[in-house]
Amino acid sequence: MELADKEPGLLQTFRARMRVMLALMIRELHTRFGRENLGYVWLFMEPAMLGIGVALWQLSMGVSSAMPGDLNKFSFFLIGYILFYLFRTLVSRSPHGIASNFQLLYHSRVTVEAIMWARSVLDAAAVAICMSIFLIFIGVVFEDWPSNPLQMMAGVVLMMLLSHGTSLIILASTALNSQIVDRVVHPFTYLCLPFSGMFYMVWWLPGPMQELVLWSPLVHIMEFTREGQFGPRVPYNYDMTFTIGWILVVNFIGLCALKVAKPHMEH
Repeated sequence: MELADKEPGLLQTFRARMRVMLALMIRELHTRFGRENLGYVWLFMEPAMLGIGVALWQLSMGVSSAMPGDLNKFSFFLIGYILFYLFRTLVSRSPHGIASNFQLLYHSRVTVEAIMWARSVLDAAAVAICMSIFLIFIGVVFEDWPSNPLQMMAGVVLMMLLSHGTSLIILASTALNSQIVDRVVHPFTYLCLPFSGMFYMVWWLPGPMQELVLWSPLVHIMEFTREGQFGPRVPYNYDMTFTIGWILVVNFIGLCALKVAKPHMEH
Protein backbone atom coordinates (compact mmCIF):
# COMPACT_ATOMS: atom_id res chain seq x y z
CA MET A 1 0.00 0.00 0.00
CA GLU A 2 1.34 3.43 -0.89
CA LEU A 3 1.95 6.01 1.81
CA ALA A 4 -0.73 8.32 0.39
CA ASP A 5 -3.32 5.57 0.77
CA LYS A 6 -2.70 5.13 4.47
CA GLU A 7 -5.29 6.38 6.89
CA PRO A 8 -4.26 9.46 8.90
CA GLY A 9 -2.64 8.74 12.24
CA LEU A 10 -3.98 9.64 15.65
CA LEU A 11 -1.99 12.87 15.82
CA GLN A 12 -3.16 14.01 12.38
CA THR A 13 -6.76 13.21 13.26
CA PHE A 14 -6.46 15.14 16.52
CA ARG A 15 -4.99 18.17 14.74
CA ALA A 16 -7.76 18.09 12.14
CA ARG A 17 -10.43 18.02 14.82
CA MET A 18 -8.77 20.86 16.70
CA ARG A 19 -8.80 22.95 13.51
CA VAL A 20 -12.51 22.22 13.12
CA MET A 21 -13.12 23.19 16.75
CA LEU A 22 -11.21 26.45 16.35
CA ALA A 23 -13.13 27.30 13.18
CA LEU A 24 -16.44 26.58 14.93
CA MET A 25 -15.46 28.76 17.89
CA ILE A 26 -14.58 31.66 15.58
CA ARG A 27 -17.87 31.20 13.73
CA GLU A 28 -19.74 31.18 17.05
CA LEU A 29 -18.09 34.47 17.98
CA HIS A 30 -19.11 36.00 14.66
CA THR A 31 -22.66 34.67 14.99
CA ARG A 32 -23.16 36.08 18.48
CA PHE A 33 -21.32 39.36 18.27
CA GLY A 34 -20.69 40.15 14.60
CA ARG A 35 -17.29 40.59 13.02
CA GLU A 36 -16.27 43.77 14.84
CA ASN A 37 -13.52 43.15 17.36
CA LEU A 38 -15.20 45.25 20.06
CA GLY A 39 -18.23 42.99 19.85
CA TYR A 40 -16.16 40.17 21.33
CA VAL A 41 -15.83 42.19 24.55
CA TRP A 42 -19.41 41.25 25.37
CA LEU A 43 -18.32 37.63 25.70
CA PHE A 44 -16.55 38.70 28.90
CA MET A 45 -18.74 41.65 29.86
CA GLU A 46 -21.93 39.62 30.28
CA PRO A 47 -20.69 37.35 33.10
CA ALA A 48 -18.73 40.28 34.58
CA MET A 49 -21.72 42.62 34.78
CA LEU A 50 -24.05 39.95 36.14
CA GLY A 51 -21.48 38.88 38.71
CA ILE A 52 -20.91 42.45 39.88
CA GLY A 53 -24.66 43.00 40.01
CA VAL A 54 -25.24 39.99 42.27
CA ALA A 55 -22.30 40.92 44.51
CA LEU A 56 -23.47 44.54 44.90
CA TRP A 57 -27.03 43.38 45.54
CA GLN A 58 -25.79 41.19 48.38
CA LEU A 59 -23.71 44.03 49.78
CA SER A 60 -26.75 46.34 49.73
CA MET A 61 -28.90 43.98 51.80
CA GLY A 62 -27.86 45.74 54.98
CA VAL A 63 -26.15 42.67 56.35
CA SER A 64 -22.85 43.06 58.15
CA SER A 65 -19.87 42.80 55.84
CA ALA A 66 -18.45 40.07 58.06
CA MET A 67 -19.18 36.53 56.92
CA PRO A 68 -18.61 33.18 58.65
CA GLY A 69 -14.90 32.50 58.46
CA ASP A 70 -14.24 36.24 57.89
CA LEU A 71 -14.53 35.79 54.12
CA ASN A 72 -14.66 38.76 51.77
CA LYS A 73 -18.34 39.16 50.93
CA PHE A 74 -17.84 40.85 47.56
CA SER A 75 -15.35 38.20 46.47
CA PHE A 76 -17.56 35.36 47.74
CA PHE A 77 -20.66 36.28 45.74
CA LEU A 78 -18.86 37.63 42.67
CA ILE A 79 -16.83 34.47 42.01
CA GLY A 80 -19.75 32.24 43.02
CA TYR A 81 -22.10 33.78 40.50
CA ILE A 82 -19.57 33.86 37.67
CA LEU A 83 -19.06 30.12 38.15
CA PHE A 84 -22.80 29.43 38.24
CA TYR A 85 -23.22 31.66 35.18
CA LEU A 86 -21.25 29.12 33.15
CA PHE A 87 -23.73 26.37 34.06
CA ARG A 88 -26.74 28.59 33.47
CA THR A 89 -25.66 29.94 30.09
CA LEU A 90 -24.63 26.57 28.63
CA VAL A 91 -27.81 24.86 29.80
CA SER A 92 -30.22 27.67 28.88
CA ARG A 93 -28.79 28.00 25.35
CA SER A 94 -28.62 24.28 24.68
CA PRO A 95 -32.15 23.81 23.23
CA HIS A 96 -31.05 25.84 20.20
CA GLY A 97 -27.38 24.93 20.42
CA ILE A 98 -26.90 23.99 16.77
CA ALA A 99 -29.52 26.20 15.11
CA SER A 100 -27.04 28.80 13.82
CA ASN A 101 -24.61 26.13 12.60
CA PHE A 102 -27.04 23.53 11.29
CA GLN A 103 -26.02 23.98 7.65
CA LEU A 104 -22.43 23.10 8.58
CA LEU A 105 -23.51 19.55 9.39
CA TYR A 106 -23.43 18.81 5.66
CA HIS A 107 -19.63 18.86 5.95
CA SER A 108 -18.33 15.45 6.94
CA ARG A 109 -15.90 16.78 9.56
CA VAL A 110 -18.50 18.90 11.37
CA THR A 111 -20.67 17.03 13.87
CA VAL A 112 -23.28 18.00 16.43
CA GLU A 113 -20.82 16.99 19.14
CA ALA A 114 -18.12 19.28 17.72
CA ILE A 115 -20.51 22.24 17.58
CA MET A 116 -21.57 21.72 21.19
CA TRP A 117 -17.97 21.31 22.34
CA ALA A 118 -17.00 24.54 20.58
CA ARG A 119 -19.76 26.43 22.39
CA SER A 120 -18.85 24.92 25.77
CA VAL A 121 -15.13 25.60 25.46
CA LEU A 122 -15.74 29.16 24.25
CA ASP A 123 -17.99 30.05 27.19
CA ALA A 124 -15.67 28.31 29.67
CA ALA A 125 -12.69 30.26 28.33
CA ALA A 126 -14.62 33.53 28.66
CA VAL A 127 -15.57 32.71 32.27
CA ALA A 128 -11.98 31.68 33.12
CA ILE A 129 -10.58 34.95 31.72
CA CYS A 130 -13.28 37.00 33.45
CA MET A 131 -12.63 35.22 36.75
CA SER A 132 -8.87 35.75 36.43
CA ILE A 133 -9.33 39.49 35.91
CA PHE A 134 -11.56 39.78 38.97
CA LEU A 135 -9.17 37.71 41.09
CA ILE A 136 -6.42 40.21 40.27
CA PHE A 137 -8.78 43.11 41.00
CA ILE A 138 -9.84 41.61 44.34
CA GLY A 139 -6.22 40.91 45.25
CA VAL A 140 -5.14 44.47 44.50
CA VAL A 141 -8.13 46.26 46.07
CA PHE A 142 -8.91 43.99 49.04
CA GLU A 143 -5.49 42.35 49.40
CA ASP A 144 -7.28 39.00 49.27
CA TRP A 145 -5.35 36.90 46.77
CA PRO A 146 -6.55 33.41 45.79
CA SER A 147 -4.95 30.54 47.66
CA ASN A 148 -4.72 28.27 44.61
CA PRO A 149 -5.65 29.85 41.26
CA LEU A 150 -5.05 26.60 39.36
CA GLN A 151 -7.62 24.83 41.54
CA MET A 152 -10.10 27.58 40.72
CA MET A 153 -9.48 27.12 36.99
CA ALA A 154 -9.94 23.36 37.49
CA GLY A 155 -13.31 24.20 39.06
CA VAL A 156 -14.25 26.10 35.89
CA VAL A 157 -13.32 23.03 33.80
CA LEU A 158 -15.39 20.74 36.03
CA MET A 159 -18.38 23.08 35.76
CA MET A 160 -17.98 23.21 31.99
CA LEU A 161 -17.89 19.40 31.71
CA LEU A 162 -20.98 18.97 33.90
CA SER A 163 -22.84 21.70 32.01
CA HIS A 164 -21.77 20.25 28.67
CA GLY A 165 -23.20 16.83 29.46
CA THR A 166 -26.42 18.40 30.73
CA SER A 167 -26.70 20.52 27.59
CA LEU A 168 -26.34 17.43 25.37
CA ILE A 169 -29.27 15.80 27.16
CA ILE A 170 -31.39 18.94 26.78
CA LEU A 171 -30.45 19.35 23.09
CA ALA A 172 -31.45 15.75 22.37
CA SER A 173 -34.70 16.21 24.32
CA THR A 174 -35.45 19.35 22.31
CA ALA A 175 -35.19 17.40 19.07
CA LEU A 176 -37.78 14.94 20.38
CA ASN A 177 -40.17 17.46 21.97
CA SER A 178 -39.11 21.08 21.61
CA GLN A 179 -42.22 22.72 23.08
CA ILE A 180 -41.97 21.04 26.48
CA VAL A 181 -38.20 21.49 26.77
CA ASP A 182 -38.36 25.20 25.83
CA ARG A 183 -40.83 25.77 28.64
CA VAL A 184 -38.93 23.75 31.23
CA VAL A 185 -35.26 24.60 30.68
CA HIS A 186 -35.30 28.19 32.00
CA PRO A 187 -37.25 27.35 35.19
CA PHE A 188 -34.84 24.43 35.63
CA THR A 189 -31.80 26.74 35.72
CA TYR A 190 -33.46 28.95 38.35
CA LEU A 191 -34.52 25.95 40.42
CA CYS A 192 -30.87 24.90 40.44
CA LEU A 193 -29.89 28.11 42.25
CA PRO A 194 -30.67 26.85 45.80
CA PHE A 195 -28.67 23.70 45.03
CA SER A 196 -25.68 25.46 43.48
CA GLY A 197 -23.89 26.59 46.65
CA MET A 198 -23.63 30.09 45.22
CA PHE A 199 -25.15 31.87 48.24
CA TYR A 200 -23.77 29.67 51.03
CA MET A 201 -21.16 27.14 52.07
CA VAL A 202 -22.11 23.68 53.23
CA TRP A 203 -20.63 24.07 56.70
CA TRP A 204 -22.98 26.99 57.38
CA LEU A 205 -26.02 24.70 57.14
CA PRO A 206 -27.52 22.35 59.74
CA GLY A 207 -26.81 18.64 59.37
CA PRO A 208 -29.96 17.56 57.46
CA MET A 209 -29.60 20.44 55.01
CA GLN A 210 -25.97 19.55 54.42
CA GLU A 211 -26.95 16.00 53.46
CA LEU A 212 -29.59 17.35 51.08
CA VAL A 213 -27.46 19.90 49.20
CA LEU A 214 -24.52 17.49 48.90
CA TRP A 215 -26.60 15.41 46.49
CA SER A 216 -26.03 18.24 44.00
CA PRO A 217 -22.76 18.08 42.00
CA LEU A 218 -22.96 21.86 41.59
CA VAL A 219 -22.35 22.27 45.33
CA HIS A 220 -19.28 20.01 45.20
CA ILE A 221 -17.78 22.03 42.32
CA MET A 222 -18.54 25.31 44.09
CA GLU A 223 -16.92 24.10 47.32
CA PHE A 224 -13.88 22.82 45.42
CA THR A 225 -13.47 26.16 43.64
CA ARG A 226 -13.86 28.18 46.84
CA GLU A 227 -11.16 26.11 48.48
CA GLY A 228 -8.86 27.36 45.73
CA GLN A 229 -10.12 30.88 46.41
CA PHE A 230 -9.99 31.08 50.21
CA GLY A 231 -7.59 28.29 51.18
CA PRO A 232 -7.58 26.64 54.62
CA ARG A 233 -9.41 29.48 56.38
CA VAL A 234 -12.72 27.56 56.47
CA PRO A 235 -13.84 23.91 56.11
CA TYR A 236 -15.02 22.55 52.75
CA ASN A 237 -17.30 19.68 51.80
CA TYR A 238 -16.81 18.06 48.41
CA ASP A 239 -16.16 14.63 46.92
CA MET A 240 -14.26 14.53 43.62
CA THR A 241 -15.23 10.90 42.99
CA PHE A 242 -18.90 11.83 43.28
CA THR A 243 -18.43 14.90 41.06
CA ILE A 244 -16.48 13.11 38.32
CA GLY A 245 -19.01 10.28 38.43
CA TRP A 246 -21.80 12.78 37.74
CA ILE A 247 -19.82 14.29 34.88
CA LEU A 248 -19.19 10.92 33.27
CA VAL A 249 -22.81 9.83 33.66
CA VAL A 250 -24.43 12.98 32.22
CA ASN A 251 -21.99 13.07 29.29
CA PHE A 252 -22.57 9.39 28.54
CA ILE A 253 -26.35 9.81 28.71
CA GLY A 254 -26.06 12.95 26.57
CA LEU A 255 -24.10 11.16 23.84
CA CYS A 256 -26.54 8.24 23.85
CA ALA A 257 -29.50 10.63 23.71
CA LEU A 258 -27.93 12.50 20.78
CA LYS A 259 -27.53 9.26 18.87
CA VAL A 260 -31.26 8.63 19.25
CA ALA A 261 -32.22 12.25 18.48
CA LYS A 262 -30.02 12.90 15.42
CA PRO A 263 -32.54 11.50 12.87
CA HIS A 264 -35.11 13.94 14.26
CA MET A 265 -32.70 16.88 13.88
CA GLU A 266 -32.64 16.36 10.14
CA HIS A 267 -36.29 17.33 9.73
